[in-house]
Amino acid sequence: DLRNYEPKMMTEREKPKAVGSSTIARLTLHLVLDAIRRGSGLDGRGAASNGILLPLCTGMSMAMTLTSIREALPEEEKGKKNVVLWSRIDQKSCYKAIASAGMRCVVVQTKVNAETDEVVTDMGAMAKALEENEGNVLAIITTTSCFAPRVPDAVDEVAKLCQKNDVAQVINNAYGLQCDRTSKLINRACVVGRVDAIVCSTDKNFLVPVGGAIVMSPKSDVTKSIGKIYPGRASGSPILDLFITLLSMGLDGYKGLLAERRRLVGVFEQKLRSVAEKHGERMLVCPRNTISFGVTLDHLTGSQSEDGDSSEVSYFGSILFMRCVSGTRVVPRGQDKKMGNDLFEGFGSSTSNFAHSYLTAACAIGVSEADIDEFSNRLGKAFKEYAAKKRKQA
Repeated sequence: DLRNYEPKMMTEREKPKAVGSSTIARLTLHLVLDAIRRGSGLDGRGAASNGILLPLCTGMSMAMTLTSIREALPEEEKGKKNVVLWSRIDQKSCYKAIASAGMRCVVVQTKVNAETDEVVTDMGAMAKALEENEGNVLAIITTTSCFAPRVPDAVDEVAKLCQKNDVAQVINNAYGLQCDRTSKLINRACVVGRVDAIVCSTDKNFLVPVGGAIVMSPKSDVTKSIGKIYPGRASGSPILDLFITLLSMGLDGYKGLLAERRRLVGVFEQKLRSVAEKHGERMLVCPRNTISFGVTLDHLTGSQSEDGDSSEVSYFGSILFMRCVSGTRVVPRGQDKKMGNDLFEGFGSSTSNFAHSYLTAACAIGVSEADIDEFSNRLGKAFKEYAAKKRKQA
């Protein structure tokens, strides 16, 4: 509450030659934490009780967080605990963050829910990975904002596992602040078990330019440690952008954007389903992901073919791109990708054997009903253009 804000003495993180920047940074942190607590719904006495703003992308902020957690260990454990368990999510930045922090990534495979299309946390595989790397695990990285068919990890169950095994949990919540269901899940995790840090992007949640993140923690020593290990000076632009944006929109403006996104989720889903069914496809059934939605592309590759024709799916993606549809992802079935020493089978779907090629689209903060209508129109035209190309080839 800024009404009770009292200036404090300069800390070791603040530079005497940058008093103005330091003041703006502190004010912005107060503003963004207030928006997160009263807007997004993260608990101000738990998940969002402490925070630090970083002029870094989400991936680099994850690397900083892992480094600070390791630095807090007793000296005799620093060299031993160098393994990070990562519940598989097919995004390169998190994998690179672990490598950048000088740690070894152990990828924990996910599984497909037998009753839906959801790709979910495999708690059995997580427990087994902990056992196999006993004594060497520094942290488990989970994800609560993801592309369909992936759904948020069971961070509450992982929190119990972390507490039992004295292992840190870092939650990648890049764009999850706009979803109240995700905030409730994180709040629950902080109550029932161990959560050390929640990393969120400023641009994906507050509509500012790319390049900033906020790291929150129920523990004040975690955010203080991150501040102490930040090397050198940093650009103030990402924090200043956020400061101006928060002052401009105000709490009511931010709440209004969140409420409008919630209202439009049903509209977005209905329009997307209508286009999919019109062209012989269907929506992926992922009820626990209310930001990202998927549509099968089985008719592009032959119905659930073993490997799929990635060139056909990629061509469909190029049609969307040429129609200025950005933000969608087309994922062919059966494509593999290697990162570091790890081979990711079925890359893109966050699991090895997903049954469909598909595309995803998101109903994110800032979207309007006119945007949804235009997107649906262009997606429909892309399906027609692809069908015309196939007829011409035949």
